[in-house]
Amino acid sequence: MDWKNKLPVIQNKLRFQLYSRKYDGMERVFEIFNECDKDNSGSLNRYEFENFLSKIGMFITTQEQSELFRYYDKNQDGQVSVVEFLQSLQDSMSDRRLSAVKAAFQFLDESGTGFLSVDELRQKFVASRHPRVVTREKTINLVQEEFERALNKYSSNGRVSEENFLAYYASLSATIPTENDEYFVNLLSGCWAINSSANYVSAERLNQIEDVFYEKIRQKTRATEDEGKVIIKLFRFFDADNSGSVSLNEFTSALERLGCIFSPVEIRALFNKYNVSKNGRMIYEELSKSFASKGAGETNQFSSGREVPFAVMDKVKKELLRRGLHGIRGLGMVFRRIDNNQSRSLDRNEFEWGLRENGHQLSPLDYDRLFKYFDKNLDGSVSYDEFLRAIRGDLNDNRKRFIALAYQKLDKTGDGVVNIDDIKALYDVSFHPDFRSGKKTRDQILVDFMSQWDTIKKDGTVTLEEFEEYYKDVSASIDRDDVFELMMRNAWHLS
Repeated sequence: MDWKNKLPVIQNKLRFQLYSRKYDGMERVFEIFNECDKDNSGSLNRYEFENFLSKIGMFITTQEQSELFRYYDKNQDGQVSVVEFLQSLQDSMSDRRLSAVKAAFQFLDESGTGFLSVDELRQKFVASRHPRVVTREKTINLVQEEFERALNKYSSNGRVSEENFLAYYASLSATIPTENDEYFVNLLSGCWAINSSANYVSAERLNQIEDVFYEKIRQKTRATEDEGKVIIKLFRFFDADNSGSVSLNEFTSALERLGCIFSPVEIRALFNKYNVSKNGRMIYEELSKSFASKGAGETNQFSSGREVPFAVMDKVKKELLRRGLHGIRGLGMVFRRIDNNQSRSLDRNEFEWGLRENGHQLSPLDYDRLFKYFDKNLDGSVSYDEFLRAIRGDLNDNRKRFIALAYQKLDKTGDGVVNIDDIKALYDVSFHPDFRSGKKTRDQILVDFMSQWDTIKKDGTVTLEEFEEYYKDVSASIDRDDVFELMMRNAWHLS
C-alpha cells in the first residue's frame, strides 16, 4: 500500500477526533504531546508516540501506527519531532479555507496596512456567534478566553500581521475535518460578523466580479493582441502622471469606460485584491501580465509580482530550516558580506547572487517574484533586513521575555554588555537537538554557536541588540513557544 498517499486519510482521522473533542486549535494537542514527552526532548519515541495518539483519541490499526511513526521519523533515529508532526497538520489548509481567511483579513483591515491592532480585534470579535456557542457546546466566556490566549500568542507589539492571522486559522483548521469546510467558514463569518456588514464582499462574489472584468477585456482584445496589452492601454489612458500605477478613482473610471457596473464596495474590494502593496495605487503592468497569461490559458488566478510570494518564501524557509538553528543567521552573514557599501540593501543581481551562494536553487521567475515584492519603493533595491524579518517573522512578547532573562543572567554587572567568553562558559549544549541526535559533537556545536556572535560590532562583546538578533533568527526555526521556552531554559539554566 502507498502509505504516503494514505497519509491525508490518517491525518483526517486525527482531525475528526480533535474536532469531536472540541479542540479548537492545536494548543491542547501540543500540551498532550508535552505530557507524553517524558525527557522534554521535543520528540517522542515509539512508545510515547502511541501513548500520545491514545490520549488524543486517535485509534488506528497497529500497522497504521507503525507506518505513521516511520513516515515522521525522518532521520530514522527512533524519534518523532513535535514541531514536524504538528506542523504537517497545519500545512494542508484547503483553498476554500485559505480564501475565506484572506477575505476575512481584508474585511477587518479597513485601512489596508497589513496589520490589525489587538484592541481592534478584541472589539470586533463576537464570541456569541461562534458555532460551538450557538450549539451550546461551549460557553461565551470559554470561547473568549481561548481567543485571548490566541491573541497573546499571535500578536507582537500590540498588532497581528496577516501572516500571523493566517497562522492562527491554520491552527484552527488543523482540528477541523476536511469535509467540514462549511463549519470553518461559519466560524470565520460568525465571529467577525462578516455577513452582517454592508462593506463585505464574499470571496465567491469577488471571483465573479473579476470574471466579468476579464471578459470585458477579452472582448476588446483583437486577434493580433493579447489581454495584457489591452489592460496597459486602458489604464495608461487614466494614468495622469505616467507613474505606471493608478489610484482607486482612476481604477473606477477605467472600469466605467469598459462598461463594468459594480457597486463602490465591490470596486474597492477588486482594487484591494490587485493593490497588494497597500500603498493606495495599483501597478497595472503586473495585472497585465496576469491577464495575458490567463488569456493564453496558463492560469485562472491573479498572480502578481507584487503579490506576497508565499510559495517562493516557503522554498527559502525550507532550505534554511534544513540547515538547522543557524540557517537564517548564515543567510544574513552572506548578505552583509555582499553589501560592499554597507547600505543594508542589495540590487537585483546581488540579491540573487546572495541566495545562490547560500545554496538556494530557485527558478529565474522565483528570484524575480521575491525581488519585486520586497522592492517596496520601486528603487531597484531590496532591504535585506526587511527580507530576513519576513522570512523569520516577529518575536512575540513571551519569547522576548526569555531572551531578556537569559541576557540578564549573562550580564552580571548590569552594564548592558556581555563578554563572549562569558557566553562560552555558560552555554549548555546538552539539550541541543543535533547533540541529542548524534549529528554533531559537543565541540562542533560549541564552535558553530560561538561563530554566530560579535556580528554587528566586532569588539569581543555582545550587546542585548546582538543577543536578541541572534535569537530572532533561531526563533524562526521553532514553531511552538513551549519548545522555544524549553530550549532557552535548558541552554542558560533559567529557573
